[in-house]
Amino acid sequence: MEIKIKKESEKEMEFEVIKEKTILNPLKEKLLEYEEVEYAEWNVPHPLVGNPEFYVRVKKGKARNVLKKAVKELKKEVEGLIKQLEESE
Repeated sequence: MEIKIKKESEKEMEFEVIKEKTILNPLKEKLLEYEEVEYAEWNVPHPLVGNPEFYVRVKKGKARNVLKKAVKELKKEVEGLIKQLEESE
């Protein structure tokens, strides 16, 4: 997966996700669990010609750091699922 940052400030970040969208709903849901996140959403401007765009705005802290925290937590959750699947073989 590749991203292109379109806009970034301390409290906001907007990026385009190249050729991927399956991770965006879980990422949005994880971000919305945090008190410091004011808004998180993604959309596809046009499904035939555009890539998904993700936007996050935080009330406190830095948007980039909160985003990294959410990605790390999602990674841990997926690794835990993989471990459970391997143990049940």
